[in-house]
Amino acid sequence: MSVELPDGLAWLGAPPQPAPGEVIAVLVTRNEALRLPACLAHLRAQGVDRAYVIDNRSEDATREIAARHPWVHVMDAPGSYAGSGFGISWTNAVLDRHARNHWALVVDADELLVFPGCAEVGLPALCRHLAGIGAEALRTILLDCFPDGPLDRLDYAPGDPLPEAAPWFEPPGLRAEPIPNFPYDQEYGGVRERLFFAETDPARLSRRLHQKAWNAGVKLGAAARLQRFAPRRSPTVTKLPLVFWREGAALLASTHQLAPMRLVPGQPSGVLLHYKFLQDFHARAVDAVQRDAHWDGSREYRRYLAALARDPAFGLHGPLSLRYQGPEQLTALGLMRDGAAWLRQRQTE
Repeated sequence: MSVELPDGLAWLGAPPQPAPGEVIAVLVTRNEALRLPACLAHLRAQGVDRAYVIDNRSEDATREIAARHPWVHVMDAPGSYAGSGFGISWTNAVLDRHARNHWALVVDADELLVFPGCAEVGLPALCRHLAGIGAEALRTILLDCFPDGPLDRLDYAPGDPLPEAAPWFEPPGLRAEPIPNFPYDQEYGGVRERLFFAETDPARLSRRLHQKAWNAGVKLGAAARLQRFAPRRSPTVTKLPLVFWREGAALLASTHQLAPMRLVPGQPSGVLLHYKFLQDFHARAVDAVQRDAHWDGSREYRRYLAALARDPAFGLHGPLSLRYQGPEQLTALGLMRDGAAWLRQRQTE
């Protein structure tokens, strides 16, 4: 079945023709010249065969950087990012047309996927394992990474390793809250909630009571009708970025919520190292608010600007911060899960 591409989407060059078994990455970009070189290097090192960069009219060198690589295909996305459901309709259409029956990794340019054993084996081995146990997706949490000083004093250069430029993170105290769509619960917590969304902390009595009432509504199947009464939340840290893209697959809210996919008890999980907090943080927050380009009137980015207005030398590093030492550290902290079968498989790879 041929899938029409919406909103004027058009490949810059020949459309991709992936071979059977290729692992495909998909990124929606806008002005990502600072992070894209490191992101693409990470994808290639992990074993991604082909990447699709859906570019929303970048004004920097994003397209030129992507076009340097023969395994990267660039698509012009001239339409409204907000009007596309924040890139969801674009990504769904491109995956339906050019990635059906492939494992697809859907990430932003500021996200680097790590998983148990990723220093030993690549993403193709993980995909083979997930397929072999009947799983169709990999669940992850988003882990914010940051430098040890004020963001505006960072001097990160494109292509430098992101984990060296922003090597700190704060282990989140995660909590799961139910949602009506797959994966049927999402996790919240972490440094962004603590610094920017303190009112969503369930330690507050009013927030805890509101959440209990909402949970009851979800169990009764009334959540869709009562959505406007949902408790305010910080940005969720749950994502399912790696999906076997078959008929019926669909992103519903970025990779936070999907059409139902099979998950298997005991399967491994991963972490998306998140490098939002670099020296361009203020400029990107201003752009997001001015263009009203993000969910809920760019509420998240308005919070960022308020924090920067209070303290232009803003930084995230504090007494709870840990220095990132590798994927094994994240497994030991309980931020991602290894699996016995996955451990056995990679020992034989």
